[in-house]
Amino acid sequence: MDLTVSETKKRGEMELQHFSHHHPLLFIQHQSVTDKAALCFGCGKLIDGPSYGCNDCKYYLHKRCAELELTPHLNHPFHPQHLLTLLPKSPYVGGWGCDFCRRPSSGFVYHCDPCKFDLHINCALLQSSIAPNFPTTLHQHPLFFIQDHNDEVNCGCSGCMKPLSGPIYHCSGCSLSDEFFNLHKQCAELPLEINHPYDRRKHPLTLLPKRPTHLHNCSCYLCKIQWEGFVYSCSFCKIELTLDDFFSPQTITNENHEHPWTLLSRQRSFDCDFCGNSGDRTPYICAICDLLVHKNCISLPRNILITRHHHVISHSYSLPQQDELCRICYEEVDTRYGSYHCNASDCEYIVHVHCATGKAVWDGKSIPEDYDERSMEALDKSINWITDVIEEMSFGEITVAVEIKHAYHDHNLRLTFSGDMNDDGQCDGCMRTISTPFYSCEQCKFFLHKECAELPRNKRHPFHKHLLTLTNSKTVIFECSACESLHHGFNYKCNDGNCMSSFKCDIRCILLSDTLEHPSHEHSLFLVHNFSANCNACRRKRDSWNMAYRCTRHCNFTLDLKCATLPLTAWYKHDRHPLTLTCFDDSDPSQHYCDLCEYKRNPNNWFYYCAECDNSLHSRCALGNLPFLKIGSNLDNRLFHKHPHPFTIVKYIWDCPPCIFCGEVCNGQALQCKESECNFSVHCKCTYHLR
Repeated sequence: MDLTVSETKKRGEMELQHFSHHHPLLFIQHQSVTDKAALCFGCGKLIDGPSYGCNDCKYYLHKRCAELELTPHLNHPFHPQHLLTLLPKSPYVGGWGCDFCRRPSSGFVYHCDPCKFDLHINCALLQSSIAPNFPTTLHQHPLFFIQDHNDEVNCGCSGCMKPLSGPIYHCSGCSLSDEFFNLHKQCAELPLEINHPYDRRKHPLTLLPKRPTHLHNCSCYLCKIQWEGFVYSCSFCKIELTLDDFFSPQTITNENHEHPWTLLSRQRSFDCDFCGNSGDRTPYICAICDLLVHKNCISLPRNILITRHHHVISHSYSLPQQDELCRICYEEVDTRYGSYHCNASDCEYIVHVHCATGKAVWDGKSIPEDYDERSMEALDKSINWITDVIEEMSFGEITVAVEIKHAYHDHNLRLTFSGDMNDDGQCDGCMRTISTPFYSCEQCKFFLHKECAELPRNKRHPFHKHLLTLTNSKTVIFECSACESLHHGFNYKCNDGNCMSSFKCDIRCILLSDTLEHPSHEHSLFLVHNFSANCNACRRKRDSWNMAYRCTRHCNFTLDLKCATLPLTAWYKHDRHPLTLTCFDDSDPSQHYCDLCEYKRNPNNWFYYCAECDNSLHSRCALGNLPFLKIGSNLDNRLFHKHPHPFTIVKYIWDCPPCIFCGEVCNGQALQCKESECNFSVHCKCTYHLR
């Protein structure tokens, strides 16, 4: 059965009744990202052309997704055990990932409930066939041959470890065990044995699916290779060739260098002139320029954009000798070798090659020579979500918009410059307590700080390597990828189709940069990725922080993002003074208690303190466990799955039942069950019991 039929003409427009939506969808010929940051509910990607939509519900589908002929049940070769059922939305909370391409999505899904197996609609429609006679010595499961995967798969080839492209072989059996096995066609069809000039004893080299164990005292030609892919190996000579070495040409020409590079077929220690790192195997040489480089460094792009700097940076291997520090790792840059630097006349930014091209800061794209940096930067800053200015006022030479129309609210917003603030008022953008100047709606309780209303639609940020787009999560709770707090409100989201991280960042965190000046520490703190240490504020430790701030030159002081964004002041309802964020308590141990929950405090953990009233509070007691969720908003019970009903966020309840978990009266922020006959109430500090 075709689920996308029933097209009619209505008022000269094409109309479609789609199975995924209860209203008819009208055809929209021209809708682009600059008009509306709308996502397709089918594939989860940005609307970038003709589409079908229901403007009342903000529901949109790409034309190609809306017109796909989708059957309600699918017998798919990747999952022959059960039929897959087409669902208009994911059955999981917080999105899902396709078991073929591994990309996250929130769109249509072909789903097997018993096996928790899922396919994007695009992946489910790929044409595949079982590959005959694939050697069982290389892989234990049958493989499927896919002539064209339409760039859906963005993981690496299990043979050569390079990105997949063109025809591929795919193992669906490994997908069920949360692994992946995919091969380029040329890697899957390599000969099982070869003779190669690297082995001077003329033994045949055998293709093996993974690296064998090296001998500790091995001194043979390529014994130090660290590799996870296929290798050609001689067990007698202890020689291993990666597929990268096997395919290495004798001569390479590249537009970034005027002379050809020639492979030096001998083991030799050298310092790469392009990156400054040492090498201990076959380099490429330019005899004319007297340069020795790694093979991978030959293809280093000339110009790139990274998250840590707002200008284009360029590769060079001929800078004047000078003492410089890398602006990412803050170690010395030896300018006798290659580095990336900024060409702007007033900018002295410089970084190591491998720091600049790290996966955390660079998206892998080269910038063309004719890139107009100033125009692009000005465009990014000028476009925000203010769709119309209703009224303006002039103050000398400054013109201010005093009434606006914003894309993320249905009514006009009026600017307030001064006045008394309601303690419960929250900005619907950043979720912080409202402060002047702010825009507000006269018809409903909606507030936006002026700076939040003027946030650019698109932004580059040190926290993520792809361009981020401002979106609104007013009805959906999200977890900030930086500080890991639950949020309502605005967030910057990565919409790069090849990104696997589902990155979302709240507005408080997006206002941070790669350098932090914090009153708790005398030195500057610098952003580091994948770093293992104890946070000096909360003493938490992880094997690897995704991001943290660290004092890199003077000491090992470290702050995780959650603690780095703690407000410097907070309010306690039994204290008329603001409480100050305090980093250490040297008072009598008998005083190390929280005045709100009355539990003991760790004197080395940060807390909030009023010196005049001698009040001390845990940071979570002062702020609440859910400080960035809108008071009065409703929470879907799927977020807290151990209770069958949805909750409402309430504050300062005096007549509610005791917390179901700790037994105390909820005298701060709390969750209260919406069902009138259910007296289920949970202190916000106890919400972890519900998840």
